[in-house]
Amino acid sequence: MLTARWLRRSLLVLLPALCACPALCAQDLVAADQRYVVDIELQTIEDLQQLLERAEQLLIAGQVPAADEAAVIFVLHGPVLRSLIRENYLGNKRTVDLAASLSALGMIDIKACRTWMGSNNVAESELQPFVETVSYGPGEVQRLVRERNYLYF
Repeated sequence: MLTARWLRRSLLVLLPALCACPALCAQDLVAADQRYVVDIELQTIEDLQQLLERAEQLLIAGQVPAADEAAVIFVLHGPVLRSLIRENYLGNKRTVDLAASLSALGMIDIKACRTWMGSNNVAESELQPFVETVSYGPGEVQRLVRERNYLYF
């Protein structure tokens, strides 16, 4: 079932792709050294895969500013987080491998919400090694936007 919140986030994901002049947008991204945050409360692994592929395209196109921190931070606080549990690796291999490689290249950081994990019986030790945790996912997103000037991806 689609919620207004999910639709709003989907629009935020699609708006940059609708930019009339991609080359100009890419120059602005690099020049501004802009960082992005992805607030993920998605229901499916396919949705996560699409967002990871979008981040990968930025890397391939050379539209990623050189810096010590990731260009895109994924904050997971929903059922899709289960796809990054070690025991679910084989069923989600393609997505987990893409997330791991983008993380290793410094393109993305993936953060999991401990609050969601606690209420859904997911232990930190069950997560893939490249996944960090934060105490409260929505709060981390707000902090990144408010204090660090991240934009929604």
